[in-house]
Amino acid sequence: MANVFHQRLDELDELLVDMARRVGEAIEHASAALLAIDTEAAAAIVAADEDLNALQFRVDDRIVELMTRYEPVATDLRFILAAVRISVDLERMGDLAKHVAKSVLLRAPAPAIPDSLREDFAGMGQAAVRISEKLVRVLAERDQMEATQLGLDDDVLDALQQRVHDQIPDLGYGPQVAVDAALLARFFERFGDHAVRISHQVVYLVTGDVHLDRS
Repeated sequence: MANVFHQRLDELDELLVDMARRVGEAIEHASAALLAIDTEAAAAIVAADEDLNALQFRVDDRIVELMTRYEPVATDLRFILAAVRISVDLERMGDLAKHVAKSVLLRAPAPAIPDSLREDFAGMGQAAVRISEKLVRVLAERDQMEATQLGLDDDVLDALQQRVHDQIPDLGYGPQVAVDAALLARFFERFGDHAVRISHQVVYLVTGDVHLDRS
């Protein structure tokens, strides 16, 4: 019974890592589609979100099975409780990548962002990809040190979001462009926030210390 239980725990761990990898691919491709006005790639990202949702359902099913059949305690219980929150944040990160892709489809063939903001959104995309890559390692290796450093990349996203907001009054393209730019910057910023929330869960899993997250 114990061997089966730990096999199920390992499978849960693998599902979370798989979700994180897919989320990273989604934001990378969404960022590229945003800059290139690539509607084909954007549509593929929107469609692929269903697969991510299906993975979250599998995580939920596995958590219910582990809680009802095996009576987990100590570190195993911490992992299962953390997995509940982690899967929710990963699913929301996937939704944010989908929102970026939908913005491409909504405005095509016109760009969803003005040329003057391309460099800032390229930087946001790069920061989001770095966060995603680190997040996969944090989940796969339960690396507490790297988990605590995710906030540095999130700071980059916060700064770029503020930079976009500071430029919006001077864009001169009308209210729709301003709204689009503000929303897209918010999508990237929230993507980073959810990754930081997950990193807090990993620290909780490793140490047992609760991080009071107010993001």
